[in-house]
Amino acid sequence: MEIVIPPLACWRETCKPRASMSILDGYKASLKPLEVEEPIDVYVHRPLGYLVALLTFRTPISPDLITLASIVAGIGAGVCIVWRFPYHLPVAGALVFLSAVLDCADGQLARMRKTSSAFGRMIDGVADSIVMLSVVPAALVQVWRLYDNDPWLAGTVVGISIFAVVTSSFHTGMYDHYKNVYLHLAHPSYRDGEDYETARERWEKGASGQPFWKRLSWQVYFFYIKSQAGYVAGFDPYTSARFALFPAYDPQRAAVYREQNLRVLRVWRSLFGFGSLVFGTAMFVALGRPDVYLLYRLLILNGIFYLYLRPAQRRASRQAFEQMGLRMPDQKWSDGT
Repeated sequence: MEIVIPPLACWRETCKPRASMSILDGYKASLKPLEVEEPIDVYVHRPLGYLVALLTFRTPISPDLITLASIVAGIGAGVCIVWRFPYHLPVAGALVFLSAVLDCADGQLARMRKTSSAFGRMIDGVADSIVMLSVVPAALVQVWRLYDNDPWLAGTVVGISIFAVVTSSFHTGMYDHYKNVYLHLAHPSYRDGEDYETARERWEKGASGQPFWKRLSWQVYFFYIKSQAGYVAGFDPYTSARFALFPAYDPQRAAVYREQNLRVLRVWRSLFGFGSLVFGTAMFVALGRPDVYLLYRLLILNGIFYLYLRPAQRRASRQAFEQMGLRMPDQKWSDGT
């Protein structure tokens, strides 16, 4: 991975925090708008991530390097789950937790240095995928071990667990989508997330000569945002993933979207974000019972997801876009438009 090192002057001057800013003020400035921040991140992951960002602020350590450390911690967690040694599961759980803290720290450091970029956010998302691809299969191995005295039962439980994993990926992807829509329409400065068409344009402008790891990261990113747009369309025909076509920020539109969607967004951010998923995974891996957590996600969270969130979010999206007077090309209205 290419590590970006800013010039020394940046560490001492450009990146120098204001002397009058308290630690609490600095922490708040490192966050995204609180309307979209997960509570588990605000109260657990991000305070620790902010400590990492403070310690590395005046050093050559870049957000990319912290992202790499997050990946290493996640891969290490997967290895520790599978490799049996004394206290291997608590160690694995601690590494999953460390990965989540570092995943927050890289973005916080970038915002503190004012070096946030679309490519950095893309790499951060790819890193999340690598971590989960390392931890989840290992956790399924642990689930098998819990029931391996009865292979049929073990196979059944693992199969159910895989279904829980798949639906959990829908949960986090949907939260990510509605968070991005909210930031585009209800906040004047944040523009996290981009649509597939914009990402392809960005790739085609600078594709030549990129190293292999960057080209691979782009392909993972394309797969994520294209598949996300696909299942978002099935979940809620009144929302839109065409962020590049959204109009410029307007206070009246922002007020409308906020009024219709903030209540539902509170449920998304409290239960269905990536931070909640990783924290729960870390805790139950450390306890040696990832099966219990997967059962909770399968039964409880899917119940909320399909019985409450789906109809509530469809209603909120339809009312918001109707009142804002917006019709997007990927929406499917009941009148056929």
